[in-house]
Amino acid sequence: MHDYWDQERCLVRFNDTRDGPRYDETLPLEIAIAKSTSVGVATWMIHDCVNLATRHPYTWQALGTYDIPLWQGQKIASRCGQFTDEQTRAIDKIIAPALGRIGNKRLNNLLSAAIMKVAPETILTRTTLATRYCTKTTNENDPATSHIEACVDTSDAVFFDATIERIAERLKELGNTTDKDHRRAKALGILATPALALHLIGTTTRRGLPDDVVTPTITAKTANKARPIAEIYIHFSNRSLRDNNGVARVEKQGPALVKQLAQLVGHANIRLQPVIDLNTEPIVDAYEIPQRIRNHVILRDRYETFPYSSREARHQDLDHNQEYQHPNPHHPTQHPTPTGQTRPTNLAPLTRRTHRAKTHHPGWDLVQTQPGIFWWKTGRGQITRIGPDGTTNHTNYHNTT
Repeated sequence: MHDYWDQERCLVRFNDTRDGPRYDETLPLEIAIAKSTSVGVATWMIHDCVNLATRHPYTWQALGTYDIPLWQGQKIASRCGQFTDEQTRAIDKIIAPALGRIGNKRLNNLLSAAIMKVAPETILTRTTLATRYCTKTTNENDPATSHIEACVDTSDAVFFDATIERIAERLKELGNTTDKDHRRAKALGILATPALALHLIGTTTRRGLPDDVVTPTITAKTANKARPIAEIYIHFSNRSLRDNNGVARVEKQGPALVKQLAQLVGHANIRLQPVIDLNTEPIVDAYEIPQRIRNHVILRDRYETFPYSSREARHQDLDHNQEYQHPNPHHPTQHPTPTGQTRPTNLAPLTRRTHRAKTHHPGWDLVQTQPGIFWWKTGRGQITRIGPDGTTNHTNYHNTT
């Protein structure tokens, strides 16, 4: 396999092998650094390039001659992912004359028409059996609100809408003076606590229940105790609390005004955690990492300590930068285990892939020169510095092989 990158695009070229193209698992890491992007984006870039190189001969040729940009080729590949190799090549042949000659919207329309012509049965089946999903995304401009989007059976949607409408009307009866849209949004939140919804409106239907079954009555006290428990990590300083427009950091969501925290939490049941002094360094003489040291590293680094990564540190493994030396059972006194190996200045949050690259692949190295300051060297000679200010690439690409 041969790979190369430049500042305009990143294409991966492959030699034909009996089992198909293969690449080293560290290649996405190398490309992520070279393109100043995340490992996930780099992985999908390689995925799309493999797809294009093996299933889209005309589009791949257009990419190689710079007739179309890589992102356009990736969109073509992603839309054809569900089709067979034969169908994909037929679609590719239909759109080939237009590549690099028409705008993106016209090309998308042509691609849609080609898909319908080559694989009408698949289109009809996909329409009939639409993917069901339910997702939540936090509003970037207002972290105190989120969007919930779902694709469900129409029958379920009708009953769900009716329940929301009933709760919204009940809120109005209880004195809620906001407009109907706000009350319906509040009703959706109430459904997250079924006991609270039952307290407000009771069972909405006895459909399917025998006459002798008595439905439960939920009191207000019981409903309040039934609120779900959720864990959310919010970081702020004394200055943020004193500032009338102070800003806090909410893990997994982003920044939020301190004034918005009550909306974000939704109730007053809050447990405060003690402040961790990052100027101290807890140390243990054991391979296992205690929670107090883990919390220290998470608060210090915040994100995975790999170039350009946005993965939250709280959800990663902690890696010993210098490999942990276990005691020698045969010579415990002649070769004693070094002390203080498990400490924040020898730990970094990493994903499994980056951990494997550092540990098992030639040329890869990670050094923590100061608390929270990391230097990476990759197998292909790329050098980067990671710290609180982000990633700085120190690679001289003229000398990179």
